[in-house]
Amino acid sequence: MRRRCAAVVLAAIAALSCHRRTAEDLESQDRLRSPEEWLRSEPVRLLRAYVRIDTTDARGEREGVLFLKALLDCPRVESEVVCPAPGRCNLLARLPGRQHDGSLLLLSHVDVADAFPTLWKEATPFSGAIKLGFLYGRGAYDMKSIALAQVLAIRDIALDGIVPEHDILLLAEADEEGKQEWGSRWLLDHRPEWFAGVAAVLNEGGTNEMILRQPRFFGVETLQAGYGLLELESGKAEPLRALAEKWRKLGGETVAPHPHVVRGFDMLANHLPPPLSDSLRSLDRVRRTPAELAMLPDRYASFLERRVWWTQPYAFPPGETGNFRAYAVVSTPPGIDPGPDLDRIAEDARASGVRIVSRTSSGPTAASPYPTPMTELLRRSVEARFPGVPFEAVPTFGGMTTSVEFRRRGIPTYGFSPIPFNITDAARRHGNDERIYLRDFIEGVEAYRDLVADFAASPETLSRDRGDPTLARNESAQ
Repeated sequence: MRRRCAAVVLAAIAALSCHRRTAEDLESQDRLRSPEEWLRSEPVRLLRAYVRIDTTDARGEREGVLFLKALLDCPRVESEVVCPAPGRCNLLARLPGRQHDGSLLLLSHVDVADAFPTLWKEATPFSGAIKLGFLYGRGAYDMKSIALAQVLAIRDIALDGIVPEHDILLLAEADEEGKQEWGSRWLLDHRPEWFAGVAAVLNEGGTNEMILRQPRFFGVETLQAGYGLLELESGKAEPLRALAEKWRKLGGETVAPHPHVVRGFDMLANHLPPPLSDSLRSLDRVRRTPAELAMLPDRYASFLERRVWWTQPYAFPPGETGNFRAYAVVSTPPGIDPGPDLDRIAEDARASGVRIVSRTSSGPTAASPYPTPMTELLRRSVEARFPGVPFEAVPTFGGMTTSVEFRRRGIPTYGFSPIPFNITDAARRHGNDERIYLRDFIEGVEAYRDLVADFAASPETLSRDRGDPTLARNESAQ
């Protein structure tokens, strides 16, 4: 028996070693592959072309929308461009199915965050440079890669002559990275008939992490912490530092964790070291223990209490002498409006002679139902490509997507990405030298196509209910 057990262990170790060697071999090949070789892949060619369009704010949104619209110029796909303000343009597209109700909306945004060329080292922000298996450029991940995966999925289904059971819609929206005035919010208010029948939305978001080129877990985003942001400006850095010191804590009572937070953090605890792993499995204890709660990082504690964090003052424009700017970011548990805390900080800032450059607030946030037929479709999609990799609802903090707008109107919306991402590259999304690993991108495009094709073939109607109890696991164990 001991010999047999030893043989099994050795075989498992050998298999793991072979798998690691294979992953390392592929990565070595990717690093040696020339840009010309990568560009033989249509998704890579399209991503480089899309990244090369500067869609910061209103500069190139229309050009970006027309680029995507041209890809959907095929039989049976209906599309239109809607520009509610000069330069702020949205693409609306629909692949009609046999049923109008129960439709799926694929959501992306065309605009990208600001990029400062002088701070980029590997490439310029809109070059689409390909180096060592990566494509560099603002929007390479957030979120032109996902947008192309969505567009190509609809295009290929249409060209294959497939009539989906339910409509499949696509919205590439404007102004997501800014004030979110001219995208989803405006369309939901002024074109509500276009969204009639939408039962679920797939948007950016979700959490997945990699080790040695392999995902550890996939998280679907069903819930966001409340998000508030103040952009502040002063002629000197000291007033900004003084505000940050004064407003290090917001105070107030803690709240009971949302069920999605409990189950998501329980899954994350399996991949984190102690004592953090123990804290994430004991949220009720943590929120009643001030010393332990104080040690919990904002990304987790924001679902138990209101938190604020500050950036260091920086010269603006970057690299030049003149004014200084800083951001104050308020995160609140679901259901709690960050607006009042922003108002308190802003009032104090004005009294200190600090100017308010911009203010953003999510308002109180809510959750999409989970699990549902839609999230089970996502789970099966992940399991087909990454057998055995955990999949769970994982809430996100520190940002705001337009999923908030759809959830506010009762439309279940899920943040999901089929493209695995490591922690290092995730940190570049709004930073310098944003990039995406091209092998993962190509495979992610294929995965998204399979996911949408599975939806197209499914006779099951999605519903805006509170989740399917037949899919739910034992909540009492959570």
